[in-house]
Amino acid sequence: MDLVEAVQSRCAGARLVSMFLDFDGTLVPITGDPAAPRLSAGVTTVLKQLSSRASWVITIISGRSICDLRERIGLEGLIYAGNHGLEICGHGLQFVEPVAAACRAALERLADELALAVDPIPGTMVEYKGLTASVHYRQAAATDWPLIERTVAAAAARAGDAFSVQPGRKVFDIVPRTNWHKGAAVQWINSHLGNRDLTTIYLGDDASDENAFAVLPDAITIKIGTAGLTAARYRVPDPAAVHDFLYRLAQ
Repeated sequence: MDLVEAVQSRCAGARLVSMFLDFDGTLVPITGDPAAPRLSAGVTTVLKQLSSRASWVITIISGRSICDLRERIGLEGLIYAGNHGLEICGHGLQFVEPVAAACRAALERLADELALAVDPIPGTMVEYKGLTASVHYRQAAATDWPLIERTVAAAAARAGDAFSVQPGRKVFDIVPRTNWHKGAAVQWINSHLGNRDLTTIYLGDDASDENAFAVLPDAITIKIGTAGLTAARYRVPDPAAVHDFLYRLAQ
């Protein structure tokens, strides 16, 4: 039995299917320019088909902000969980993690400081996203990566204990220190969907998705990519394989 058949078998008897999809590296390939990715028309159509099923709820969960996700995806009827789940909106749900919300001003100051600090390093970019910030270095020379890491760590340390630095795929995320992460967001969303007979599917490629895999031991968890250890049950190699998986589920 292949992955799609296994998922279809699990979902066949479920009253509700809660599917979570990361964006970068899962629905779209990682690109040199973080502003570039857009969903293809085909994937948009498939997500619309799946989300139109009465027994399915689709959540897009990402390090991007909700506003950014909505602009790139453009579909109503989904749940959007932005900033690694610190903000959630859609399907009648509304949530902003209060500790992170209280840190907005301090985070903006830190993002401004980081922008000045990494400006001399070609190929870097600082993105302030309201509840988190990211230092992207996808286009930076590999010889500069240690300098970028030291620069980010030093700036975060000067801000005190309010923020942590979380490494991702050629990005350093600056995140308020809370007890919240993608795993907590998944549990919160599922608990508010109002159906105990619920099957969860989660697809993600990043280190931050491991928090979700860890709290979903009985779910259908799928790691995108072949490198590194994971708590996910299954793996697929890349976003193209994710697209094929979604197309087959929609059929």
